[in-house]
Formats: sequence, C-alpha cells, structure tokens
Amino acid sequence: MRSIRISEEVWQAIATRGKFGETEDDVLRRVFDLPSNGMHNEHQPSTGAEHQASPNVKSSSRIIRARQRMSAYVKANQVHVAFHRGPAQSWQLPQRSDKDGIRAVRDQAVRFALEHGATDGQVGAVKKALTEAGYHLYR
Repeated sequence: MRSIRISEEVWQAIATRGKFGETEDDVLRRVFDLPSNGMHNEHQPSTGAEHQASPNVKSSSRIIRARQRMSAYVKANQVHVAFHRGPAQSWQLPQRSDKDGIRAVRDQAVRFALEHGATDGQVGAVKKALTEAGYHLYR
C-alpha cells in the first residue's frame, strides 16, 4: 500500500462518493472502474443489513463498529437524531446562550442514541452536530 497527500477538497469528493463502510481505496476503485484488490476477508462478520459497501478490507486503517447508520443534524432550531430504517427523534433547541438548556437537550439526544445502540463515534456525531451549528457549551 502507498500513502498519498490530497487536498481537503479531494478528500471531501471521495467522501461524498463513498458508501457507508467503504474505504477510500474502495471508492477510488469504483470511480476508476478497477477490480477489487482481492484482499477482502470473507470470514469477517457483517456490519449489518444497512451496510451497503463491499466487505471490510484487511489493509484499511479504519475499523467500522456501527451496526446501523445514524444521522445527527441541526435544522430549524431542532437537533435531529435518526437511525436508518429505525427510530428517529427531534428536540427543540434553546437560545445559544442557554448553556444549561443546551446541555439538557444534548444529554437527551445522547441518551436516545445510546438506547438505540449508538457507538462512541455516533455519540460523538450527535455532539458535533450541535457544536457545528453553534450550540457550544464551553464558549
């Protein structure tokens, strides 16, 4: 395997073309119409029915732990957490200056995610969605 340096713009283009659980190598092989590299491990457990990508690649530096897709985002002053083909819930957000209110909503969203099998990374995504939307607890 070789390492390359790419710009953020190219990285994002690869990410938008990727499917859940695919490595960067998988995406580029599909884009360039290249055959599989033959390093797939057929004996690894599946990451779930929602997993659309080819089997995990041994050489991948990324380990997929999620059993189902989850999305977390903020829209129209609400934080939304949804599992692919599963439960979803939304919470009204307080003013950005209301740190106690933000913490309460964040805790509810995290609790909901954990109750439905979210991984540590997915819990982090819930928190990140709030932070990226300007709902900071430590500013």
